[in-house]
Amino acid sequence: MNHPLDTFFWRKLALKLLILSSLVLGIMLWRSRPDQAMSWLAGTLFLPICWGLISTLGMLGKDQPDARRRRLYNALLGAGLLLVGALISATATTLAWLPDGWSTRYGMLTSALILIVIGNGLPKKIEAGCARTRALSMQRLFGWVFVIGGILQAVVWLSPLAMAIARPLSMVLYVLMLLSCVTGYLRIRVREKQRRESY
Repeated sequence: MNHPLDTFFWRKLALKLLILSSLVLGIMLWRSRPDQAMSWLAGTLFLPICWGLISTLGMLGKDQPDARRRRLYNALLGAGLLLVGALISATATTLAWLPDGWSTRYGMLTSALILIVIGNGLPKKIEAGCARTRALSMQRLFGWVFVIGGILQAVVWLSPLAMAIARPLSMVLYVLMLLSCVTGYLRIRVREKQRRESY
């Protein structure tokens, strides 16, 4: 059982509250603007998927150094705050409190910052004495893809490009990020298989 002063307990609790908030806001937006249902669904599921992926890779296990776990939890919390802020902005736009164009740029810029925050929390350099395991290679791959992709997304949405250009360009960048992750993962598996066969 977690001690009341356990910082990881409070970080997990804060993450759960942020996920609940994003779920509530996502449902409100879905009911108000069903034509953009996929956008709200992506915004709502982004944080729990990232948390689940990082946990599945074993990066938040108790066998990991506390400093690394703390850094990853902080990255997830920062990403969650940005995400909830974007959903609040979208809700304000739906209620006509903010102009539509401003909300879109803010939301996409927030998504870019989330990628940078999470990517920065993942190790991108192999420490001395560490084995080159598949999990560590995947962490490095996701870390670099998230950081570089997030920076490029931020440049797109901070630039004076028209929405008709910025939207498809942003989607192309996301597709390239996905392809980079898939291709990198396949290369890691092939390299690991070749290493096993060479022994």
